[in-house]
Amino acid sequence: MNFSADMDRLKGIVAEFEAGQLGMEESLTRFEEGVSLIKNCREFLENAKRKVELLTKQEP
Repeated sequence: MNFSADMDRLKGIVAEFEAGQLGMEESLTRFEEGVSLIKNCREFLENAKRKVELLTKQEP
């Protein structure tokens, strides 16, 4: 999983939608890819959040 690459691809997909040049099948394919990329990014961010919380947790 590469967060930066996934975000770059998401930006590309958004640009394709904004350009309005995709057909129905291409749009659906890009949408499905985008949903998958968003899930990957959310998972990465959740893992990063947990790591930060663990590292900054203060022991009593």
